[in-house]
Amino acid sequence: MKKIICIFMAVMMVMFALMGCSANQNPAKAATTGKVVINFEGTVAAVDGNEITLESGKVIVISENTVFGGDVDTNVAVSEEIDVGNFIQGYTEDDPEADRITAAKVYCNAKVNPAVGKLVINFEGKIVSISGNEITLDSGKTITVTEATVYSVAGGSVENIVLCEGYTVQGYAEGTASRIHIIF
Repeated sequence: MKKIICIFMAVMMVMFALMGCSANQNPAKAATTGKVVINFEGTVAAVDGNEITLESGKVIVISENTVFGGDVDTNVAVSEEIDVGNFIQGYTEDDPEADRITAAKVYCNAKVNPAVGKLVINFEGKIVSISGNEITLDSGKTITVTEATVYSVAGGSVENIVLCEGYTVQGYAEGTASRIHIIF
């Protein structure tokens, strides 16, 4: 019964997150969750001055007003050196569906493992226990999450996710998890 409730809650939260992402939201934080809003992401295919072209063809313009990093609350540092092959995520006040947008914030600028062409993942497993901000996997590894942790599912980034025991997750963490992908 607990699994059914967790699955139902996760599905509902994903639906609410997707509905909330379609609305024009404040770039600082989603009002109801306190988490950052991400409305563009992708792998960098080309860099030409202040224009970043993603593999999807979308052009991200980096202006003098673009902020690199998290909120003052999270104090997450993000490199301003964007290279071909990096995975970037951020927020734009422009129409996120447009082919060319200006980045208001860049929350993630991650190097990709060149040997496999994917983001580096240093943890993966089934959640066996959750205690506060600490998640323990079946491998015994403990992952700490914060407000800055980005959660995603196959359809993209989500907010309001409730992690449950039994979920299979993977991601990258150095001290705290910067990203957790939920496989369910």
